[in-house]
Amino acid sequence: MIADDLAELIFNDLVLSPKSPSAQSTSNTAQTLLTLRPGRKCLYAQTMARHEGISARKLLQDETRLVECSPHGRLRIAVGYPNSYHVAHSSLAYQWVTRLTGATHEVGVERFVADSHLAGRTLESETPLGNLDVLAFSCSFELDAVNILRILDSAGIPRLSNERAARHPLIVVGGAIASINPLPLSPAVDVFCLGAAELLLPNLLAAIQDTPEREKLLEDLAAQDGYFIPRHHLDSMGKPIGRRRRLEKRDHHMAAKGSVPFSHIVTPHTEYSERALIEMSRGCPEKCRYCWVSYNYGRLRCYPTEAILARVDELSHITNRLGFVATAVGDHPELPHILEYCRERELEVALSSLRIPAMVPEILQPLADSGARSVTIAPETGSDDLRRRLSKPIPNSRILEAVETAQRCGIENLKMYFIIGLPGESDDDIRSISTLLRESRATILGHARQRGRMGNLHAGISILVPKPYTPYHREAMLTAAEARRRIRILRQELKGMPNIKLDIPSYGQARWQGYLSRGGVQAFHAISAAASGSAPKQVMADYKQAVDAATTSQPTDDPGWSFISSAPSG
Repeated sequence: MIADDLAELIFNDLVLSPKSPSAQSTSNTAQTLLTLRPGRKCLYAQTMARHEGISARKLLQDETRLVECSPHGRLRIAVGYPNSYHVAHSSLAYQWVTRLTGATHEVGVERFVADSHLAGRTLESETPLGNLDVLAFSCSFELDAVNILRILDSAGIPRLSNERAARHPLIVVGGAIASINPLPLSPAVDVFCLGAAELLLPNLLAAIQDTPEREKLLEDLAAQDGYFIPRHHLDSMGKPIGRRRRLEKRDHHMAAKGSVPFSHIVTPHTEYSERALIEMSRGCPEKCRYCWVSYNYGRLRCYPTEAILARVDELSHITNRLGFVATAVGDHPELPHILEYCRERELEVALSSLRIPAMVPEILQPLADSGARSVTIAPETGSDDLRRRLSKPIPNSRILEAVETAQRCGIENLKMYFIIGLPGESDDDIRSISTLLRESRATILGHARQRGRMGNLHAGISILVPKPYTPYHREAMLTAAEARRRIRILRQELKGMPNIKLDIPSYGQARWQGYLSRGGVQAFHAISAAASGSAPKQVMADYKQAVDAATTSQPTDDPGWSFISSAPSG
């Protein structure tokens, strides 16, 4: 799993460019923070509709590839993303796994996605997926679990692993969904990869080539760290047997030659049209109590600057548009130097969202000088006290200072992310969000009078979805009625306030995500029903008792998913 399996790799309108364009912000591209950051909206339907009908041939023709991956080999693998081509190729994780697979000796690799007119066949040769040796899914977001089953259906492959024969492909799933809670998908999957693809994929591919007999292969993998094999690690009741350990990159892995992940395909058919991505770091310096990344990927570990710049030089041969991504991209100690290096080469550069401590002139000024007009920060709440209880001890005064710095540097527009439903949250805490927004707007308005135009303030609201392996894993979600009540308070507080846009979440999607985050093996039945065409609202009504137990009720028993070890600290 790489950075865009750890954070929302959205560029949040933060762009460095010699020609001053601005990137478009979206609430879901790589689709990961929807897994890690609670309750974010899903743009699956929008992106599917936007590119529905573009043929595989046209999509391939529009790609510029730094590296060509051959479909020929003794072992034939298709690497897939259970969402649209548009979303898949916005994912650095998906591209990097495809690249790693294609670089393996005697392994042929092709790609597949979930668009209805492309499903069931590979993009490159339109080979039926059932004819491949392995189908490897990179899956970042719980809601995409439904699409894994739909893809199997489209290929004529049985959904249940115990109904498949040796002639069917081995089904492998990696990405955030595998490490957060693999249980809901476990009846369908042969192998879950727990951790970094760089550490797990080479061994997995070698084992598959060396051990053609599937039962022996699964038995061997079950004895190794980094793999969860449902057939061997679950009892007859679907309960985990023993513990499994994720494998994550440590400092020496980060420093190794060629270790910096990058996308090898650029295409106009992504959120980052014609932009190549480069990973900056892993881990996070914060320990926000709601965040799975903070508690499972250890301290911040940065790639060497010279290795990042080498990737810049490589990718500049196929595009002049680059994106640097990480959970804490602004915390790379040499980010200003990297930005200047790119600007000297007339490369347009975008950054994923900045932490508030990184909102300093040394970073913001070169961005603004090059045309950036928007920035995104995540206060989470308007209350200093509640933010401290989140283990994010950044006062409102520092947030407003960051807003002022951005305005002073010439960045006019601001997006702020907030969470409702945090443990111990009061109505006054909800009102404090509106207070912080009003104060931020006043800062923007003050600078607008000087420059003669008003910037926009966009507030993205999400509902807390407690995640496994975080301090909030036993907390209950808000009920629908309570979520509506708190949102009403916020709307009322901001009524009549111009230049503030509220992005209100879907409670139904948040609840469905919560069920898949903390549900057990039995949740597979709900996923299967949704994959067969039942509307999510109907599925949640049909499985109401189980859904309530995993979402709006406070768990009392030991959770079934708590069998995967925390990541090493590095």
